[in-house]
Amino acid sequence: MFDIGANLTSSHFSDDLDSVLDESFEAGVKKICITSSNLQDVRNAKKITERNKNLYYSVGFHPHNAKDFKIEFLKDMSIYLDDPKAICLGEMGLDFNRNFSSKDEQILCFESQLSLANSINKPLFLHQRDAHEEFLSILDNYKFNQKLIVHCFTGNLSELEDYLKRDFYIGITGWVCDLKRGLDLRECINHIPQDKLLIETDSPYLSPRKKIRRNEPKFLIDVAEEVARLRQQTKESIVKSSYENSLNFFNLHR
Repeated sequence: MFDIGANLTSSHFSDDLDSVLDESFEAGVKKICITSSNLQDVRNAKKITERNKNLYYSVGFHPHNAKDFKIEFLKDMSIYLDDPKAICLGEMGLDFNRNFSSKDEQILCFESQLSLANSINKPLFLHQRDAHEEFLSILDNYKFNQKLIVHCFTGNLSELEDYLKRDFYIGITGWVCDLKRGLDLRECINHIPQDKLLIETDSPYLSPRKKIRRNEPKFLIDVAEEVARLRQQTKESIVKSSYENSLNFFNLHR
């Protein structure tokens, strides 16, 4: 399995990250992309990836942190993106759910990062919450040569169709295991083409297990099992296809 999005720089893992990684690999996770939400995250994620050849990281500014973004950061981001272990640009996008940064700050941060896209030729790792129309309006102003994924998709069928007709990949988290909050998502699962479906934990958030608060990459199998159940496929088929899709998305060798 490939956990395409885990926030392993979080303080939730500061005391036992080595054991978290060991248990994840023992549980069948072969590769992990550590997501970054600001430049400090990028620095920390890069250091973590030095522990294992199967750890990778993203380079980006999350919309929550847009208020701290400066245009001059793009130069540093470009340097990090030259690293073969930096496999995507992001996590970036718009989040109007809680507005930790203003809408104008988020839009500036998002558009600034998109300006890097075609010069770095690495896939884009996107975040969108309660900002679907604005999100698409911005993306439609650009012509991208690389692949894009809407990570942690939690939307409805109409939103899914908007993404699929633009050839985006879709990332599914433990949200799909939530019978209340995940209702829209669960109804979408059968409409995602097999070759566009990737799985992730978004650790330490969105635990697929109700009684366990801190999510970990080792619980990725729960996501695969629930997706398989909803699609009436075998767990093995979802594990295999999502892994191959992840390698394809990130342009990694098998």
